Amino acid sequence: MSRIPESLNELQTIFDRWAEALQKYKDNEKRIFYIGKEMPALLMNRPLFKDILTNIVKGRNFPDVRQATMFSNEFVLFIHNRRLFSVRMYIYEPGQYTPIHDHNSWGVYGCVHKRIEVIRYRREDDESKPGYARLREIERPILEPGQTASVLPLNDGIHQAGNPADNTSIMLSVYGTPIRRLYVNQYDHLQNCVSKRYPPRLRKKMLAAQTLEKILYY
Repeated sequence: MSRIPESLNELQTIFDRWAEALQKYKDNEKRIFYIGKEMPALLMNRPLFKDILTNIVKGRNFPDVRQATMFSNEFVLFIHNRRLFSVRMYIYEPGQYTPIHDHNSWGVYGCVHKRIEVIRYRREDDESKPGYARLREIERPILEPGQTASVLPLNDGIHQAGNPADNTSIMLSVYGTPIRRLYVNQYDHLQNCVSKRYPPRLRKKMLAAQTLEKILYY
């Protein structure tokens, strides 16, 4: 990804401090607690986010809008060189929500602008039937600017996030080192089904491989 420019050196300083601290903690609970304490000050730094948005509007190299991301409203701000953590910004239009999904790492997310709603689910089936999943909604907290919440990996973190208001909102997320899984699970709780959602580059590679196999045996 593009390096953070000198004009946003304040952002680089924050991420360097986080990296130094996170390397000292050996368990995810302490890492989540640390980021949860650190994030509110960044979330409330309105001038910094105005600079980031200005960079996007003016087509500058940071953040790189060409970088393939899992969701279309996702902007990668930082990836640690040893994958210790990453930082991503999400811009939600009014009423826009992600699909229900899980994560491959711990995470802390927070509201930058307006409001963010997080709807959490518990999986209640035994996972023995391929493609089938039964979810139950357990809570839906709403975050105001500066407020944070955490998410755990796999079944402990099934959720969707979005914007319950009629104004555009912004969310910032910090994710830890991902487990070795190339996809996240995506759920349709109305149809009781689950499917695998792959990163865009891998999806394209898989599609090409499937097509190549069909052409070879045509």
